[in-house]
Amino acid sequence: MAFLTNQKYSSPVYLKAFHQFGRLSSTVDTTIALPDVSRIHAVIEFQKHWYIRDLSKNGLRVNGKLIKANHPQLLHINDQITFSSAQCTPFIVKSLEPPKDILLPSSQERGDDHGIQPIYLEHYHFLPNESSPELVVFYDQESQQWQCEHFENSILSPLHDGEQLKFSKQTWQLFKCESPENMDTLCLSAQEKNDLCYVFNISQDEELTELMIQSASESIDCQARSHHYLTAILARYKAEDIKQNVPEPSQGWRSIEQLTKDLGLPETHINIQVHRARKQLSELRQTTGIMIPDLIERKRGRIRLAINDYQVIKGSHLEIDTRGLAA
Repeated sequence: MAFLTNQKYSSPVYLKAFHQFGRLSSTVDTTIALPDVSRIHAVIEFQKHWYIRDLSKNGLRVNGKLIKANHPQLLHINDQITFSSAQCTPFIVKSLEPPKDILLPSSQERGDDHGIQPIYLEHYHFLPNESSPELVVFYDQESQQWQCEHFENSILSPLHDGEQLKFSKQTWQLFKCESPENMDTLCLSAQEKNDLCYVFNISQDEELTELMIQSASESIDCQARSHHYLTAILARYKAEDIKQNVPEPSQGWRSIEQLTKDLGLPETHINIQVHRARKQLSELRQTTGIMIPDLIERKRGRIRLAINDYQVIKGSHLEIDTRGLAA
């Protein structure tokens, strides 16, 4: 992502998609406390490329030359930006990558001496790592905001710009650089949700579970993953309720407590499995362009399979076909 440096700043100035500079600290993104700097002096914005616009009364200089007021000027690597005649050191353009939301280490923990680098946010993150996560941060397309869930207490909450979170005994802050319209959308294909059928292949000893997502025109191999077995178990629960004519809104719901008994796994591990399933589908949406819904729905300590069209095959035996049940 794009950032500027300045000798007087201990950390890079990471650029938001619409980044304001000026003296009015309550409004701008980067404060420049000099007397001849306007309250909102200039803006750097991303429109396929990065541009700077002068909004001030006293002007600003790029590479020593005044630029035209309120006229976008294309930025280049190593451009030097000066907002004030009293400014001793210029801001230097060091990166012009597209904007990206990031987690920044808190100010007291930043710097090369500590070796702590920003975390560039994709769509799903197990933090500090996937093998021993303390929390998960993911982008929810429906609400168009970042969400955070702590595995210790299963509390899910939205993350707002500037909000802090802690893991690995470090404090981090969300720095939102992208605007919602710049976020990758999922509307990449006309593929409808109900065109998809999910096929779970469970080995005879139930040690291995594969998932295949099929449409009329293609198949997506989700390979063998441990979290597919959890999803297949939820598929069995839902099929049981369908056979017993349980109304659809109530079909398939099971408590985490029951799942811990049925699977012999602690609650934390089940929550990790749920997020691994969601993470895999999030990645598939980006690579395939197909609107693949989340397979698992959660509500107040309960979860269920969120889809209706699926098959469960154990060994070579077709155990469940919900399309047949629906008929």
